[in-house]
Amino acid sequence: MRIAKICKRLTALILLLFSISVSAQKTLSVAVNVGPPWAYYDEERGVVGIDVDIISSISERLGYQPDFHLLVYNRLIEDFRNGKYDIASPAAFDSAIGFQTSPYLPFEDVAVTLSSRNMTIDTIDDLAGKSIVTYQTARYVLGETFANIIADDHYLEIADREAQLKLLANERTDVVIGERRLLTYIMRQYYPDIKLAIHPIFEARPYGAIIKDEALRDAFETELNNMRAKGELKNIYRRWP
Repeated sequence: MRIAKICKRLTALILLLFSISVSAQKTLSVAVNVGPPWAYYDEERGVVGIDVDIISSISERLGYQPDFHLLVYNRLIEDFRNGKYDIASPAAFDSAIGFQTSPYLPFEDVAVTLSSRNMTIDTIDDLAGKSIVTYQTARYVLGETFANIIADDHYLEIADREAQLKLLANERTDVVIGERRLLTYIMRQYYPDIKLAIHPIFEARPYGAIIKDEALRDAFETELNNMRAKGELKNIYRRWP
């Protein structure tokens, strides 16, 4: 009987200490660009995705609880520059505040068209004269050659990737430009019977995150390198289609 009471007290003490530890855990506010499978909202699991898994794993190892915010890219950039978030990802932008991590997101921007239209796009120059829909800030991200090709009356930047591919599926645009994994993921979800032609005309550019505090960036980088060395990053990529 006495042993049972002691065990109960020990269990209660352990639970109390655990509760104190969790409540004392610091929170990191993290802005991620909305777009599956990198980061998106799932009704059952909340904010999920490749980027979310990586940042969550590193944050927790450093003793932080990440609080994720899904944002369109222009808003993510503006809010981070205004000091609203501790971390923002991906960091394909310059900022007067914050410190960049090394790249860990293997992004590959591509042009996609409908296979049924048999369009030939082997170089960026082949986009000339075609109607193009792409993501916000693409004219600055994709380089000078691309910026010189586009014509404003045939060019549209919108944040909603589903809307981009809806325009393509309905033949309201010739080309959609965006990250390969993201576009093919969404296409499978919404238009499984429509086949895309993928034109890899842009140089693949991996991106990292940007972190407001330099010491935190350094600690983040150490854990990121540990994950690389142990093959943990590759395992996360494999978990997502």
